[in-house]
Amino acid sequence: MLTSTPLRVVHLTVYRDLPSGIRKQIKWEQSASKRLQGVEWTSLAVHSGPALESFERRIPRLLRAMFLRNLYGWLTTLRLARTNDVVIVRHMVFDPFAFLFAPFIRNRVSLHHSREWEELPLIRPGLAGRLAGALERITGWVAVRCAMGVMGVTTEIARFQVESRAPGKPAGLYVNGVDLDTVHEVADCRSDDWVRVVFMSNTFSEWHGLDRLVDAVRDAPTVPAHLTLHLIGHLSEPQKQQITALGSRAKVFRIHGFLETEAYRALLAKADVGLGSLAMDRQNLQEGATLKVREMLGMGLPVYSGHADTALDTKFPFYHHVASVDIAGLEQFAQSMKTHSRSEVRAAAGPFIEKAATMQVAADWLRGLCAGDFKR
Repeated sequence: MLTSTPLRVVHLTVYRDLPSGIRKQIKWEQSASKRLQGVEWTSLAVHSGPALESFERRIPRLLRAMFLRNLYGWLTTLRLARTNDVVIVRHMVFDPFAFLFAPFIRNRVSLHHSREWEELPLIRPGLAGRLAGALERITGWVAVRCAMGVMGVTTEIARFQVESRAPGKPAGLYVNGVDLDTVHEVADCRSDDWVRVVFMSNTFSEWHGLDRLVDAVRDAPTVPAHLTLHLIGHLSEPQKQQITALGSRAKVFRIHGFLETEAYRALLAKADVGLGSLAMDRQNLQEGATLKVREMLGMGLPVYSGHADTALDTKFPFYHHVASVDIAGLEQFAQSMKTHSRSEVRAAAGPFIEKAATMQVAADWLRGLCAGDFKR
């Protein structure tokens, strides 16, 4: 039985180059950890690049090669396991060192953001991706079966990991969240005469479904003259060509590329709606908890999306989940959102997307896990 002593938890992330989005999430996690009840939560990211924040450590030069990074990750896990009650490790894919270390670290919880072996061939098309996926089937099976428990960023992912790799293993939820003290509401510069929709990503991957948006424009009986679809981020040449092939209908799109913060927020201030991922089914997922959706809601933008959100009720009015993209339906949803203020959207979403709230749910589950509440 657990006493009132705070549970000591550390969350470890291992990367080659730490993406800016992951760094931002960990900063929010550190800030939110001070507001948690019953847990002392710390964060650590180890990677090959320069350490920019206090929670980062640079991997020694001799261990920066692809597989050796994971070796350093396991050595770090082993050290952390001695001084913490729980070590949450963001799952390391196609990792042969799982065979050596996973069976001997009893207080490790495996955290998953996807169905990894199905995602890898999408990230690395061709033979390399297929081989990585095949290796992940084996090494991931070992890592999950030897973990104390499994967590997913969605209920669907956590359930998949357990059912496919370790039936009966305790499964918990650690949903992505944002720090609403740093994600600020954008100004309201919407127009009564125009409908503006924003779709943004660093790179538009298969599961973002940009092609489905383009196809919806092509196949729509009509495209409203007052509708514009703003694309923020990197588009590949084939993606640009697909838009160009629309002919006169291509003018509905505005391609912005990467924007500096001031220009980015100025564009969002004019937007009626933001788009979530439109093809998550390509990862065999129907449910998401993406950081992009949470940031848009935190800024006061309603969201139109192709997947359910694990943290939001189906009746939540500012997140519209559709089975397929429909330009008329998108325009109608955007029009209906004009009557709702930025602050109304942000306030309604806050309890579901705030980082401290999502962490507290995870922390409470971890306390139950350590107390033996989920024994088979």
